[in-house]
Amino acid sequence: MKKLSATQKTINELKKYLESDEAVIGDKLATEKEVCEKLSVGRGTVREAFRDLEAEGYISIEPGKGAFIIRKTQNDTDALVNWFTKNRGTIQDYVEFRNIIEPAAARMAAARASDGDILELKEVHETFITTAAVMDDERLAYLDEEFHSKIMKMTGNEVMQLINHNVNKRIMNFRFQTFKIRHNVDNAIEAHGKILRAITDRDPDVAEMYMKRHIELIDEDMERIIVM
Repeated sequence: MKKLSATQKTINELKKYLESDEAVIGDKLATEKEVCEKLSVGRGTVREAFRDLEAEGYISIEPGKGAFIIRKTQNDTDALVNWFTKNRGTIQDYVEFRNIIEPAAARMAAARASDGDILELKEVHETFITTAAVMDDERLAYLDEEFHSKIMKMTGNEVMQLINHNVNKRIMNFRFQTFKIRHNVDNAIEAHGKILRAITDRDPDVAEMYMKRHIELIDEDMERIIVM
């Protein structure tokens, strides 16, 4: 399994502090520079972690003054709604882009994948199902990335793989958030299973159709979360 990103590690460390007895609501959080030095991470990583914590309702960032603690714990549902609401526009941009490139990749994969490629994809899918039983959301996020990346690799198109790699880096936090919800996990299992069968059957039309439906459902799931 892949390691957590620097941003996610920073978020986790800051949450530990915020939920500890040391943190007091109303207090000013350490500066970006101080967090950088303490956790040995870059300024961009800390800035992104601060934005995420603000979206989840832990802190309030006041320009020119710093970040202030406004909540020590966060209801999981509230946190998810806040995160998806704040990041809605950006996520929709990526969903729109994925709905262009990934159905095409599924079509190409169904025509070009080797038997070995399909076996590897099946193994990832089966591991996803097993992991879903214990709702390990972090591992589910990485397995989802692996499933879609393997399909992209099956195209044999290096440009598409490079674009997919860059997109994956930017939507990883989205994957972490979405797989905290059982409904979304179940949707992914069903969609991945249909895509896998279509690729196994070497049916480009059906593979493209099911991938398109899968990406469209991701957008629908986000809208459902926002109105929870």
